[in-house]
Amino acid sequence: MGILNLIRCVRRHARKSLLLISLIILVLDVAFVALNYHSSRNALLNTLSKRAQDHQNEFGIMLEMTYTNMMQMAKFISNDHELNQLFLQGKKAVEASGTLTGGANAQRTRQQLLKQVKPAWDQLTAEFNVRQLHYHLGPGSLSFLRVHAPDKYGDRMDDLRHTIVDTNADKTPHTGFETGRIYGGLRAVTPIWAQNPDNGENTHVGALEVGTSFDLILPMFENFYAVDTVVLLTQDHIESRMWPEFVNKFFSDNPDMQYYLESASSPEARRNIPRVLQQIGVNSGFSTQHAQLLELDGRHISVYYFPLRDYRGEQNHDMPPAGFVLMWEDVTLLVEELRTSVWANIVYALIGFILIEIILVWTFNRELRLVVAEREATRDGLTGLYNRRFFDQVLHCELTTAIRSGREVSLLVCDIDQFKLYNDNYGHQQGDMCLQRVAVCLERNLGRNIDWVARYGGEEFVVVLPDTDLAGALHVGERLRQAVMDLDITHIESKVAPVVTLSIGAASSTENADPKGLFECADRKLYRAKKNGSNRVEG
Repeated sequence: MGILNLIRCVRRHARKSLLLISLIILVLDVAFVALNYHSSRNALLNTLSKRAQDHQNEFGIMLEMTYTNMMQMAKFISNDHELNQLFLQGKKAVEASGTLTGGANAQRTRQQLLKQVKPAWDQLTAEFNVRQLHYHLGPGSLSFLRVHAPDKYGDRMDDLRHTIVDTNADKTPHTGFETGRIYGGLRAVTPIWAQNPDNGENTHVGALEVGTSFDLILPMFENFYAVDTVVLLTQDHIESRMWPEFVNKFFSDNPDMQYYLESASSPEARRNIPRVLQQIGVNSGFSTQHAQLLELDGRHISVYYFPLRDYRGEQNHDMPPAGFVLMWEDVTLLVEELRTSVWANIVYALIGFILIEIILVWTFNRELRLVVAEREATRDGLTGLYNRRFFDQVLHCELTTAIRSGREVSLLVCDIDQFKLYNDNYGHQQGDMCLQRVAVCLERNLGRNIDWVARYGGEEFVVVLPDTDLAGALHVGERLRQAVMDLDITHIESKVAPVVTLSIGAASSTENADPKGLFECADRKLYRAKKNGSNRVEG
């Protein structure tokens, strides 16, 4: 009996040891599954946040392209001598009459101007996402002719159209979003000059505005990126600008909304706004660093928002944002992939620890693909140069390093002269080839490994020159300008030269060490190069 008792004791302890080991393995497996789930969910949330920030950057690029296109249209029309002379006649008639509308003489001139410009404008509105063409007299903003609404004129908008007021004041182009008495709009404004027959002098007449709305561009953004997008304005912002009857009617018709809906990318997005807002917390500054994962109609959506500043807010960041842009996208497939991964890991844990290595390899490969994808995201798809997102990020680092080391960084902003005419004449395929050749040319002619070039957007490129003063930047700019001319790309429509040419603005960190300020400084000089005849370098 003693031996039997000993055997039973050993078996009993063996079972306990096996149970203990099994329990330890189970705890380790559960801990592994829990850890993997937590890691995968964080990776998903980080991926969603990165995608959301990419969409924010893409939205910004879309706005910049919209402003650029509208400004090109405005400058194209403002260069018409005959139209400018009619506008000058209208200005004289208004001044002579002493009234805002200008009387009979101004009306006759207004009708002549409308007759001349409307056919071309109708074609532009049919082919491009624009809706307004508006002639304004200065100082301030006095409406002379709304080509899109010719029966409405003679009203002043000095307290609302600050893009117009500033253009008439400083005689330089301005762009931005502004809220009017009835609705808001994206505006590009350029000054108009005409030769005064009375004294032969080039006289500033007023400003020309080309405008569009988010209603025209948000649907395209949704179609391209599959992201529902809405623009919401604060009640304080619209009450200080819009007529009260429109504000009151909106909120009475939409009792669940605490923000004014400026635009939505689709009717479905418009319907879902209240439900999305109910599930997220919008902070007062409308700024967030992370996407939020919600459920909507049985689907998983990733929600993100960022502040929207109007024209005055862009000039003065002490002003509160006009509102915010709210985006969400369906990420159900990604969430389902996460759940599938968790269940697969449970099965793998039950089978044995041997599969842990496989899972780690899979995770490593997945993270590697994300790194590769992130690297590819820094390159422009057409030219292979760095893209604007990379430029914005790295320029800050270059300037910070330069300031710490007491050195200079210079920036070149380059723009292909009259590229729209090139596209119109040769087609977009040849236009893309032209951009590619110019990009290769710029990159090959930089001269140093530390210098780098990026495509900023459209036909515009930026060149960053570390450890280079303004004189050196001008030298490099001239070399690049000549190299592009030496490509000998035929451009028969160009008013500058029979070949494709480049205008360049150069600026140094000694002039402005802030990334945005440095770019704006170089961009102003680019504008001066354009104004002085193009195919030149200004510093």
